[in-house]
Amino acid sequence: MSMFAEGQLLKFDPFLFKNGAPSKPKFYVVLKHMGVDLMMASLPTSQDHVPGDLGEVTGCVNVAERGVNAYVFAPNEVVTDAGFAFPLKTFVYGEQVDEYSQSYLDAMGSLVIDLGIMTSERLQALRECVKQSPLIKRRYSRML
Repeated sequence: MSMFAEGQLLKFDPFLFKNGAPSKPKFYVVLKHMGVDLMMASLPTSQDHVPGDLGEVTGCVNVAERGVNAYVFAPNEVVTDAGFAFPLKTFVYGEQVDEYSQSYLDAMGSLVIDLGIMTSERLQALRECVKQSPLIKRRYSRML
């Protein structure tokens, strides 16, 4: 399989986690190419770790003094050029940005569904948001 495009949203079924966690279907956003075989990516989740007292938020949430950093997608809001929208409120956390090699992804042998490419504005907003995370690896922040 060829290298995925920056801003591409994919769904792997199943996704095999590097840390050995049980595999399951998972969304995957390509944030940046880091070389011939490496990509920086995030795995969006429906798990809400944003404090409730911040209210109903979408877009970038960054409260450094509380260690809160997330990009929040509203449910049913179209996020790709193919018309895909997450059915639930969905979160990308800066500290969960990681790198994956194309060969690792190919070796999963998973069904990969292409959900389209995010607009350049949304991808840039997502990158700007996660790079503010105090827990993102410094080199990732510089590369974004």
